[in-house]
Amino acid sequence: MSAFQSMLAPTTERPKSQFWSGNRRLNYLRDALHLSTWIAVGALLQSSLLFFFSPQWAVLPTLVYLASRIVDTVLIWKGFKPNPEMTNVITRKVTAQFPGSTTPAEQSLVVIQLAARSNHAVGSFHPYMNAIGKYFERMIDDLEKRSEEFGYLGSKSYLANERTTSNEIMVLVYFRTYEGMHKFSHETGGVHREAWEFWNTVVMGRDSKIGHLFSIMHEAYEIPARHWETIYVNYQPTSMGATTFRVQEKDGSTKWTNPLVDAHSGPLRTSKGRRATTKGDDNDMYKEASYR
Repeated sequence: MSAFQSMLAPTTERPKSQFWSGNRRLNYLRDALHLSTWIAVGALLQSSLLFFFSPQWAVLPTLVYLASRIVDTVLIWKGFKPNPEMTNVITRKVTAQFPGSTTPAEQSLVVIQLAARSNHAVGSFHPYMNAIGKYFERMIDDLEKRSEEFGYLGSKSYLANERTTSNEIMVLVYFRTYEGMHKFSHETGGVHREAWEFWNTVVMGRDSKIGHLFSIMHEAYEIPARHWETIYVNYQPTSMGATTFRVQEKDGSTKWTNPLVDAHSGPLRTSKGRRATTKGDDNDMYKEASYR
């Protein structure tokens, strides 16, 4: 069997991981306050305008904003304007496979979840949460720069939704091997060790009286070959599908390749097939849609 071919063009430089995409800081700020607080802030701003201007002028900014949003939505809905939410969406069924592999899930994979949450009265506005967030950024930045050394493949950040104001961030990180992840985590003088020391000596040490108001966790999974699978339908590259691999081209040049390959036919079209335990024909009885 020939090697799986990525659906996306390779690049000469390593793309930044999904962790850096979007307005992360703005999203954290939005997540830090209750909806009622945001409504109160809006009411206060509207009241301030009423203090300085007559009512018909004070409501004008709100009306203009709402009208522009409605018009914009209608134009996108009717197809007169491109839908920004469809940016980078791959409109078919794809799966992530290690570049160069000839059978599904051919290699092992390591995934770690790192998370931190504030239980303090001021939530994520406490300086410790800001410091922890910066450590997350420094760790990912270090992994990006030394990806080959640690076998780092990519990362993505999330906000929790179990509380009204989550104040919890999680980073999902992918590695080739457990050894690479462990080397990064325990490197003497490394960013992770520095963050570790900050937690032990400052949060839980010097300021231990409030240290219990902050939470950190990690879960690490080493997944053997043929025991993992991914599928994305009409999705932008995300999570494992947004990782990058360093590959050697036939002309000797080095390129960075995305792992997404077509999954509408062959063994990659079913869950068992993507784990190389069937030929992908196990769902034929259900007349599975091809999602071309």
